[in-house]
Amino acid sequence: MQRSPDLIEQLDRSTDQLKRARLRSMQLLAVGLLLLAALVFAVARSQRGGHPAWGYVEAFAEASMVGAIADWFAVVALFRHPLGIPLWHTAIIPNSKAEIGRSLGAFVENHFITEQGIAERIVQADPAQRLGAWLDDSTHAQQLGMASAGVVRQLLSMADHEKLGQLLRDQASSYLGQLNLSDVAADCIDALIADGKPQELLDFLLDRGAAYLDDDSHHAAIGDFVLGAFQIENALIKKALKAYEPRMIASLQKFSIAVRIAPDHPLRQRIAGWIADSALHLKADPHWQETVRRYQLQLIASDTVQAMLGELWDNVSARLLADLHGEQPVLAQAIASLARNTGKVLGTDFHARQWLNDAIVAGSATLVRRYRGEVGAFIASRLDLWSKEEMSSRIELAIGRDLQFIRINGTVVGGLAGLLIHAASQAF
Repeated sequence: MQRSPDLIEQLDRSTDQLKRARLRSMQLLAVGLLLLAALVFAVARSQRGGHPAWGYVEAFAEASMVGAIADWFAVVALFRHPLGIPLWHTAIIPNSKAEIGRSLGAFVENHFITEQGIAERIVQADPAQRLGAWLDDSTHAQQLGMASAGVVRQLLSMADHEKLGQLLRDQASSYLGQLNLSDVAADCIDALIADGKPQELLDFLLDRGAAYLDDDSHHAAIGDFVLGAFQIENALIKKALKAYEPRMIASLQKFSIAVRIAPDHPLRQRIAGWIADSALHLKADPHWQETVRRYQLQLIASDTVQAMLGELWDNVSARLLADLHGEQPVLAQAIASLARNTGKVLGTDFHARQWLNDAIVAGSATLVRRYRGEVGAFIASRLDLWSKEEMSSRIELAIGRDLQFIRINGTVVGGLAGLLIHAASQAF
């Protein structure tokens, strides 16, 4: 398959060949008219004494030759020295190449690359509408998603993961260090209280405790716990406590059931008060806040947390790369969905389209102000790359065919002028 530059070069050559052929045909036509005028002049000259009309024909033909030659000289003098003779003020275009480049660049800058002109063209083109229609096409959205995923995959493969991991760990540590954990904890407690979660948690614990107490296999462990808690070593006291163990467990069961079935039990109120007081202390007690802050910083600086934060980038990048190497990456699908939604918004929301078009117009005005001066310099520099002969040849191919009509018109108009002059001379 041919590369695009090769194809463009072939098209340019074909266009130049066509223009050159058309120019050549017009040149031959102009030369043919000159030769025809010369032939008519010779015939009329030879027959001048035969009839007065031949004088008019001779005058027409003679003036036609003068007009044709004069206009040939004028046209040729634009591009080269006529007959190779370096006459004054000929070969105008090649000798003025630098000035033409500067003038052309200034003309384009002043009349085409203007803020108003570019803005009007953007408004007419309505790029927001075009972009919306393009993005709303599912094929285009999928292509954009896959292309974006490919770019991200390439960027990840070239990234310095060690530096990125260190950066992410430092940023996460800084963010966690700036977090006011006291306020967060207090807000969480307030939210839990508002939803009745502490009472639900107490009910759960009471239910689990009652179930534990109902299981006879746990009674011995309960008794041993009581003996260990009071550090009782006397065998008589141990025996007495063991004897009261069933009554103690029954009393605990009765108490837990009483708390469980009574929404207004004093213990419930006392626990709710403790929790509410904790939220108030976290919000307003400097000592509590300083204690939480100290433990927070100690936890963040601990080896365990730092190791977790250090592995964060490795885990994220590994998961992301695994997704990007799949046939249908989630990232590509997300970008495609975002593109389609953007296209739908631009297609249906006039204000969104107007905002985007206005933004493009504003951006174009900034670019025009910043780079307009470089447009003329660019045009002039490109023309400087051409030789005088190449520039003359290119301009002649562009407008030379139309200039041949000057020669043709000169032949006809010159002949008519000569005819009128001859007629006037004969009349007076």
